[in-house]
Amino acid sequence: MLLPAKLVAAVREAGRALPGAAAAFDADGTLWREDVGEAFLKHLVSIGWVRLADGSDPYELYERKVAQDRRAGFAFCAQLHAGLKRAAVEEEARKLAATWVAPRLIESTQALISLCRQSGLVPTVVSASPIEIVHAASPLAGIPIVRCLGMTVALDASGTCTAEMDGPITYADGKVDALAEASWLPIALGCGDSIYGDLAMLRAARVAVGVTPAKGSLLATECDSRGWQVLTG
Repeated sequence: MLLPAKLVAAVREAGRALPGAAAAFDADGTLWREDVGEAFLKHLVSIGWVRLADGSDPYELYERKVAQDRRAGFAFCAQLHAGLKRAAVEEEARKLAATWVAPRLIESTQALISLCRQSGLVPTVVSASPIEIVHAASPLAGIPIVRCLGMTVALDASGTCTAEMDGPITYADGKVDALAEASWLPIALGCGDSIYGDLAMLRAARVAVGVTPAKGSLLATECDSRGWQVLTG
């Protein structure tokens, strides 16, 4: 996969200026097509692990919450793990990711990850999906667990998930907050597909890259107005 020459030059320059700095990637719609957090929630509902006391559909409630407030809705996806052992959730996430990720990988961002690594930057994931599925899926896109951030809930003493969020809400400005808390600033490169969820991270990056559909998007328009690089997802 050939990347635009201007982008290649910018990444290499960022690597010289900021050796060892983060190349921060969103996950859903950026590393892979579709939303792995939503796919995982559907899976947990289908096997009966995630239920609501009134018997209604948890996924439908999640969709309503996202429609009302994206930030709170994406956090709620992780909060629905409350009552489950994190180790069990992680194992189930690995099972799903093993077959889900590979056919959805985006070639252009795979090439960008390789270029970042060759240029001395450290590829890093900052996702609004639950951390368990982020940890399971990201290594299959070439980014190790130790460089992954996502929606994380606190655990009780027995290792069971609670509904209390632990750390920044990794959406919009919260992505930059999470990188700061992990001591992974500055952001040499930011790459994402959402004008709502990724714009703050792109603004904070030395090199900003939007992943957009061929037909265009709100983010594509924003990238054009700012002179940012664009890859087709």
